[in-house]
Amino acid sequence: SERSNARTREAPETDPNAPNPRRAIEPAMRTVARAFATTTDADAREATETPEARARRTMRDGARKVREAADAGGARGESWGWVYDLTESGETAERWVNQANARLSDRAKTQMYAMHGEDPVTWSVDALAAKYRVRKQRVGAILALKRREEEAVKANRTLFHDTEAAMERASGSVDIGTGERHVADVPTMPQFQTVSAFDHGRDAKPKRFVEASELARKQERVLVREFFERLEYNVGERGQGLRRVSRRASAPPRPEGGYALHVTPLGDTNIEPYVAYKDGTQRPLNDDEAEHARQKTPKRRRRII
Repeated sequence: SERSNARTREAPETDPNAPNPRRAIEPAMRTVARAFATTTDADAREATETPEARARRTMRDGARKVREAADAGGARGESWGWVYDLTESGETAERWVNQANARLSDRAKTQMYAMHGEDPVTWSVDALAAKYRVRKQRVGAILALKRREEEAVKANRTLFHDTEAAMERASGSVDIGTGERHVADVPTMPQFQTVSAFDHGRDAKPKRFVEASELARKQERVLVREFFERLEYNVGERGQGLRRVSRRASAPPRPEGGYALHVTPLGDTNIEPYVAYKDGTQRPLNDDEAEHARQKTPKRRRRII
């Protein structure tokens, strides 16, 4: 007992306020242990999850990173985009109204396709565009994609509806648009017209000023017509006999007797384009050949943005 007392008396006195090295490294040790446990759990989950679950998890992680990057891009209240709003929708950098038109829910799209399939006369593209307050081009694209989805269901092909649901949960969805439409920008600055010395003041007529709404309606008719022409060509309704693969990747076999020539007469003539064979015979273009020629013909007009 004397030795133990002596050893006790000989031990240095500890300061209660002095830092404890073990207590200082305990948070770091807990962090390392938690990270190791998380890594172990993640490895075990990746080893047991299905490819579909792995794909959904990857999409969720990617969506979370996108949201984090978007949140870090600009704090709420900062004008990171445009400062002045000159539209009729009251759009700002934080209130982008027209983005809802691109986030129509799959429920609304399916209902739109069902209504058009039951009564295509009553629920035409124009009527559906007015009901859902979106442009005709968007309605046409939705109907075309839903038609292909129905064909895939009938063919018993795998469709990833979970992906669509995950995208709607991540980005949000709406059942009706905001009334999107094409808008034309018409300059309102003074436009002076040069009058020659042979023209008199009363005879010189300035160009008629076109209102922005009138110009937008004219441009929209052109845009709608060209969109549906390209849509019908892309989905295969036009030019069904045309090859849709690259000639470099898969060259077509040489026809028996050699290739024919597509001849387009030039100059002031009423002769229509035709197909000429090497034996001197010729025939008019069929529907596929006429569609191919139409696709290759450039449109002579200014580009509408």
